[in-house]
Amino acid sequence: MDPSISCIFAPSGRGKTVDALYTAPTGWFLTPAPGGLVAARSMMGLEVREVRCNSIEHACTVLKKAGKVDAVILDDFSILAERSHLALDSSGQKGWAVWKKLSQSVLRLREIAMDSGTTLIITAHESQPSTYEGQFTPGGPKMPSKSLTNTLPHVASLVLRGVQDTFRQAPLWVGAYNCDPTDTRWITKDRFCVLGKQGPMNLREILVRAREVGHKVDIPRRAPGLEWLDEGAEAVAGFLAQGGSPSDAARQLTANAKGADPRHLRWAWRDGVARKELRNSGHSELFNLFT
Repeated sequence: MDPSISCIFAPSGRGKTVDALYTAPTGWFLTPAPGGLVAARSMMGLEVREVRCNSIEHACTVLKKAGKVDAVILDDFSILAERSHLALDSSGQKGWAVWKKLSQSVLRLREIAMDSGTTLIITAHESQPSTYEGQFTPGGPKMPSKSLTNTLPHVASLVLRGVQDTFRQAPLWVGAYNCDPTDTRWITKDRFCVLGKQGPMNLREILVRAREVGHKVDIPRRAPGLEWLDEGAEAVAGFLAQGGSPSDAARQLTANAKGADPRHLRWAWRDGVARKELRNSGHSELFNLFT
């Protein structure tokens, strides 16, 4: 199976880091700043391997030394890129030389991940669409320069914008990923063609769906002891697809996983709901034409 690179961007507090950790709980968590794991530890009930990084090049070095790692989450990439820029600027490099160096670092990050077979998940803050001196710049991952904002999506299979859509009704969560390449206001991308204009904020299930429709994409391993989450998610998805009520699906899940941590029941539930949604939306009709 082939590893993937995903870039998810959103304003702070929208759930992108938690979703990345739900997706790759056994991976390494690289971050330029402490505090990113506080909510995740509470919600997931798991410990995650955290590594501090000071720059994009530092992240490259850590990733290269690590060798074969199941997955790496590169959190707060906007902060990491800004620190990398400041470090280069203070070293005496100026102008285009700095931006070229930063772009090369991003491309190197991609090559190291691909060569080592590591799934890479990058989270970033959001940069709003803007117009300066008559030139329009679409919104996307927040980077120190426009060129870097454009470079980062080039290395990724998925570029997803995290939003809160209050029109999404239960059992769907208000957190969602927008991905509409026809909307020129925002940089988004779905190389697997499974998401549609909007889908659940569940990167793991997006990768699961990509595998279901034939892409040879790697899916990060479940945490040890939680392999049953896939079976639980499939049961929830199947029950809902047959017209079962969300409350009955939840009761069935609880009965089938007696004694499970409520946080892990919620984990299986969120994956099952997302799995069902992805199968019934996005570009599913294209894959069902000849089956």
